Amino acid sequence: MKLLQPAIAGLVTLVLCGCVSQSQFAPSERALQRAQIETKIRADARSYSQFAIARYAALTQDPETAAEQYANVISATSTDPILTERAIFSALLIGDVAGAKSVAMGLPEEFRNESDLARLVIAIDAIANDRDSEAVLLLMPDWSSAFHDALATGITGWLLLPNNPETAITTVAAAGANDPVLGHLSQTFSARMQIDLGQTESAMKTLARLWHTNARTAIGVEAEARLLATQGNPALAQQRLRGFRESVGRHPALNALARELQHGDVSAPDKLSPKQGIALYLFAMAAALSEDHASDVSGVYFGLALHLDPSLDAARTIWADVLDRSDRRAEAITLLNSVPASSIYHTNAQGQLAWVKLREGDAEAALSLARETLQATQNRNIKVQLADLLQTTGQTGEAEAEFTEIIDEDAALGRYDWRIYFARGIAREQLGFWAPAEDDLETALGLNPDNPQILNYLGYSWVDRGINLERGLALIEDALLRSPHDGSITDSLGWALYKLGQYDRAVYHLERAVELRPQDSHILDHLGDAYWQTGRYTEAGYQWQRALDYARTEHDREFFAKKLEHGTAQLSAYEPPSATVRP
Repeated sequence: MKLLQPAIAGLVTLVLCGCVSQSQFAPSERALQRAQIETKIRADARSYSQFAIARYAALTQDPETAAEQYANVISATSTDPILTERAIFSALLIGDVAGAKSVAMGLPEEFRNESDLARLVIAIDAIANDRDSEAVLLLMPDWSSAFHDALATGITGWLLLPNNPETAITTVAAAGANDPVLGHLSQTFSARMQIDLGQTESAMKTLARLWHTNARTAIGVEAEARLLATQGNPALAQQRLRGFRESVGRHPALNALARELQHGDVSAPDKLSPKQGIALYLFAMAAALSEDHASDVSGVYFGLALHLDPSLDAARTIWADVLDRSDRRAEAITLLNSVPASSIYHTNAQGQLAWVKLREGDAEAALSLARETLQATQNRNIKVQLADLLQTTGQTGEAEAEFTEIIDEDAALGRYDWRIYFARGIAREQLGFWAPAEDDLETALGLNPDNPQILNYLGYSWVDRGINLERGLALIEDALLRSPHDGSITDSLGWALYKLGQYDRAVYHLERAVELRPQDSHILDHLGDAYWQTGRYTEAGYQWQRALDYARTEHDREFFAKKLEHGTAQLSAYEPPSATVRP
C-alpha cells in the first residue's frame, strides 16, 4: 500500500540511525535529527490512522466520516489517484460536490486522468459555471468503466447541442450502446433533443419504438404523450399514461399530465437548456444504476445532477429511497423534507417520509403523517400508502377497509387496478376470509396474468389448503419460470411438492430456496421438515436450529423449539408460523 511506504521508510531511518557512530553528530545536531525523525513518524502514523478510520467508515456506510478522514489524509500526504477516488466518492455520497471538487483539484494534473471521478467532478463543476469547452476536453475518452464512458458521451452530446445539433443527437444516441438499459435511456434523450430542435416526427418514431419494446421511462412517456396531445391525439396520449401506470406504476409527473389531459389544457414539452438536459441525463442514469445496485453508489450521480439543477425534485425522491434502503435514514429524511410544497413531487415525498419513519420504528408518526397528507390532498397514492402502512403494522382490518374504499372509488371511474385487488386479497386471506380473498386474487390475476407474485400467492394458497392442487402447483411453476431467482417462489414450489408428498423433489427446491434466502426462518423450517420426511433427522435439526436463530416472533421461536425437541410428530395441534404464505 503506497500510504504505508513513508511510515516504513521513517522507521528504517530510525533503526539505522542507532547504528551510526555517535561522534558523527554534535549533541545538538543529534537532537534535531531525532526530533525530525519522530515528527515524521508521528505524521505518517496519523495519516495511516486517518486512512484506517476512513476505510472503516466507508465499509460501515458512514460516508460523512469517510469523506472527512480521506480529505485529511490527502491534504497531508497523498497524490495517489486510488485514494483520491475514494475521497471524492465519499464526499459525493453526502452530496458535498464542493468538497469533492477541492480534493480533485488537489491532484497534480498528470494524475487527474487516472481518476474517473476526479475528471467527472471537475467537468460537472465547469458546466455549472458555464465553462463548457473546458468540460468537453475533460470528458474525452478514455474512461475506466463502461458506465462512466456512457455518462461522459451523453454529457458531451448535450454540450455539443447549441453549435452542432446533428452531431449532438448522434453522440447521445450512441452512449451506452452496449448496455440495453443505458442504450435505451440514451435513445430517449436523443429523441428529447430532437423535440427541442423541432424534429418531432423523428422523435415520435423513436419514442413509439421504445414504447413497443417495453423500454419505457417516465421522461420518454411524458414527452411522447405531450406531443400526441398537442398534435390532436389525446386518446393515444391517455393510453400511454394508462399503460405506463399499469405496467410500471404511478409517477408524479405523469399524474400531473393526466390532470392536464382531463382539463384539455396540455402544453408541449418544455425546451431544455444543455445544463438542464445534462442534469436530467445524470438523474436518469443514476436512477437506472439504483435499480441495478444494492448499495447507495447511485447517490454520487444524484448529487451531481442536483448540483447542476437544484430544482430537480425527482432526483431528491429517488435518492432518498436509495438512502432509506441503505439505512441512511436521517439523510433520507433531510432530502424528503427539502422537497418544497409547490413541487409536484411533494405529496410523493410525504408518502416516502411516512415509510422512512415506520422503518425508523415510529409507526405512530408514520400513520399520522400519512393521514395528515391524505386529509390535505385527497391523493389516491397516499390513500394506498396508508392502507399499506396499516397492513404492515398489523392493522389488517383497517387496511382491508381502505383497500375496499379505493376499489369502489376506482370502479366509479371505470378503473381496475390489479395491485389493489392483490393487496386486499392478501389482507382478507390474513383475516381468515378465504372466499372473498380468493375472488380478489383471481381478479388480480385476470388483470395481470403474467405477474409472478400473484401466480405464486394464489397457487400457494390453494396448495396450502389442499384444494385445486394441480392448478395451484402449475401456477407456482409458472411463477418460478418468470422469476427464477426469487427465493420465496422457489420455497413455494418446494413446499407445494412437500404438501403433495413428493419429499425428494421438495428437498431439491427448498435447498435452492435456502441458497437464495439463507436467513429466512420459514424457508429454513420448510427445509427441515423435508429433511425429516426423508429420514435426514440430524440435518432437519440443524435447519430448525437455524430457523430458531433467525425467528422474528416469540410464536415462531416457540414453534421451532418444539420441533427441535420432538420432531414433527407432536405438532399437529400446534398452529404453525403465521407467515408461511408470502406475497
